[in-house]
Amino acid sequence: MAQMKIPEVDVNLWNKYKVRFTPHPDVNIIVGINGSGKTTLLSEIEKALPKGTYIYVPSIDNLVTRDKRKKETALSQDLDSYIYDMKTGPSLMYYRMSMLDASPDKQARVKERLASFCDVVNSLFKDTGKQIEIEGNKFIINSNGTLLSSNYLSSGEKQILLLLLRVFLLDEKESVVLIDEPENSLDISWQYKLIDILTRLNPNAQFFITTHSPSIFGNGWGDKIIYMEDVTTKIEKDV
Repeated sequence: MAQMKIPEVDVNLWNKYKVRFTPHPDVNIIVGINGSGKTTLLSEIEKALPKGTYIYVPSIDNLVTRDKRKKETALSQDLDSYIYDMKTGPSLMYYRMSMLDASPDKQARVKERLASFCDVVNSLFKDTGKQIEIEGNKFIINSNGTLLSSNYLSSGEKQILLLLLRVFLLDEKESVVLIDEPENSLDISWQYKLIDILTRLNPNAQFFITTHSPSIFGNGWGDKIIYMEDVTTKIEKDV
């Protein structure tokens, strides 16, 4: 993955408005009323980025179903892909298998990161008695001694697991992470912890996060807020 961060945002919205600001190198929390163009802004930023330098995590309401022949929801299909896809990756199991034939140092690093990821997720899941485990090439969800498939997770559990997994799979490489309204379906306590966890999983990423929830930035991230009304100007057309 090429290394990059965005030094300046300068995009047009619907050929009516210009959004311009200097982003923070780590976290940017984009706030504005409905219709102010937050999601469109993320889409325009995405269009300007070279492939392989970013990930885009849409709102749970805007996930696209991977296989319409299957009965599972778009969220469930997305999560399963990022856990199990062994053909192309990125996926948790693909990352786990990267230890094969790797140097001892790389093997140790992968094991340490996998253990740390499980600890992070399990700290969130502990109140419902669930925990995830990785044993060999198996991904296990243990619910008070009962083994479950990912389909038995709640929508909020699936969503937080998918979001954290996608950031984890960047392998701490410098990259741009675009996240649209992650608060949907998430418990308030998870919202407060979210940015702390994301920046811990990848301290080298530059995050652009749209939200309506004060809980997302309520845990000391208020200085990272970008207000749409402050950075948006109307494009004056020649008469």
